[in-house]
Amino acid sequence: MKTRRLLWQIYPANLLITLGAILLLTWFGSATVRNFFFDQMRSDLEARAHLIAQQVILLSPAAPDALQEFCRQAGRRANTHITVVAADGRVLADSDENPLDMDNHGNRPEVMTAFSGETGSSVRYSRTLGQNMLYVAVPPGQYDSGPAGALRVAVSITAMEKALKSISLQVLAACLLVVVFAALVSLFVSRKINRPLEEMTRGAEKLARGETDSLIAIDTGTMSTEVAALARSLNHMANQIKDRINTITLQRNELETFFTSMTEMILAIDPRKRIIRINRAAATLFYLSPEDVQGKMLQGVIRNPDLHRMIDAVLESAEKVEKDIIVFIGAERLILHTRAVPMRDAGGALTGVLIVMNDMTRLHKLENLRRDFVANVSHELRTPVTSIKGYVETLLDGAMDNPEDAKRFLEITARQAARLDAIIDDLLTLSRIEAKTGEHEIARIRTNLYEVLETTVQACLARAGEKNIRIDIRCDKHLQARINPNLIEQAVINLLNNAITYSPDSRKVTVGAVIEKQEGKKDRLVITVADEGIGIEREHLERLFERFYRCDKGRSSAQGGTGLGLSIVKHIALAHNGSVTVQSEPGRGSTFSIIIPQ
Repeated sequence: MKTRRLLWQIYPANLLITLGAILLLTWFGSATVRNFFFDQMRSDLEARAHLIAQQVILLSPAAPDALQEFCRQAGRRANTHITVVAADGRVLADSDENPLDMDNHGNRPEVMTAFSGETGSSVRYSRTLGQNMLYVAVPPGQYDSGPAGALRVAVSITAMEKALKSISLQVLAACLLVVVFAALVSLFVSRKINRPLEEMTRGAEKLARGETDSLIAIDTGTMSTEVAALARSLNHMANQIKDRINTITLQRNELETFFTSMTEMILAIDPRKRIIRINRAAATLFYLSPEDVQGKMLQGVIRNPDLHRMIDAVLESAEKVEKDIIVFIGAERLILHTRAVPMRDAGGALTGVLIVMNDMTRLHKLENLRRDFVANVSHELRTPVTSIKGYVETLLDGAMDNPEDAKRFLEITARQAARLDAIIDDLLTLSRIEAKTGEHEIARIRTNLYEVLETTVQACLARAGEKNIRIDIRCDKHLQARINPNLIEQAVINLLNNAITYSPDSRKVTVGAVIEKQEGKKDRLVITVADEGIGIEREHLERLFERFYRCDKGRSSAQGGTGLGLSIVKHIALAHNGSVTVQSEPGRGSTFSIIIPQ
């Protein structure tokens, strides 16, 4: 439940009580005044009715015309609406209207009361006169020639209602002034009561935060006896626990610093598998807030069966458990080396489980990369070395005596040595690019892209001519971009060599460059190399830029590639803070794109 300040508990209540009392008093006073005025008017009308009742008895019903004239004259002089009603409800005479044109009045409430022998009255809107009227009807007695009827007199209450409304407005204005004054007085009194309590609250909060160097000394001179006693107790308590708070705060800060600064992920669970504590590293890993998950069930926060089984094992056996578990954070797969140990209290009873997790994912990945790299390098180097060794041994065993065999074996040995040299050169190139990328040493200058592409095409023309392959350049001759020209030349040459290698004879290879505009983002340079070659299967596209990866190892080896060309292209793009992509279908060629932000 949400709490409120004491000021806003006392002040609104006092204000509402005052306002309610004033409104009740105003309503009661207004009702009393209204009833008083109506009672006076009713008494006045009844007196008027009795004054003319005798004359009405004499004239009705023997002289209806004289009765009508009497009512008209009397009503005009007294400013009163006079109506004489027969016992059957017919109007015999009326001071303002023709009796013959008027409705039967037998159902009027005041007339019905008068028929019963008593004085009747009512207030309602008169359709005849078009205003609110006060009606009073009296029984004038028995007529000589018929049953008793009713004499009704009425006056307009519009003027009285206006006067009452004016009085009500004046009373309301006075009430508003009283309310404003009461609000100010109530606010002053409430703040006077609340102020020392706020000071004590601030002092208690400072104690809770461990701020014991500047405690608040509360003045008790202007307080009530009860509040002053509480303030003195607080001051006395503050002085007593100052040393204890400082000690506890120091220990807590040391423990908190140690707990939160650990790079290991730490999680403390109670025997009911509720989270006691979780450090920042673990909360970050699982996208949690340490404060929000405290006290919650572990199953509702971290859903990992292996972790839950480890905790159950520790709770059952009270022995530590250590193993690697796999955790999926979104689509990412993490390997966590996890140790779960029991926590005990001073009496040795099990109070929970402490879990320490180390992220071994990167180490596993690096180990796998190292293993794959060593295996690939060993394989790629072993092939030419084995070939060279075999042919040299053949020559030493006597093949040198046959000039033709010796020449053929030496040519093969030279080709294998060149291939070995190419592999080593590509490895060194890749190493240099990675080193420069890590040190941010790639120099980028504004360069004419057409000239760069033309240079790369000239470097590949001889090899393209062997297969009668045409190389087209599609690039604005004045296109400028910020690049490292030497690295881009090397990347495009690698892509062109691949395109030539895997294209049938008499085909076309297209190299192009364009600056693409992007709304809300930086422009980007896109360099493409498209061929009409054999294409690449879909399952190979994801791993195409890995070192030594080959789609068709037998075919690639026959073509003489080192398996590092596309990896070099990828790292050159990364050195420019860019990327490289490929689109390909078997039998329809391939398109490689180097994308560099400008």
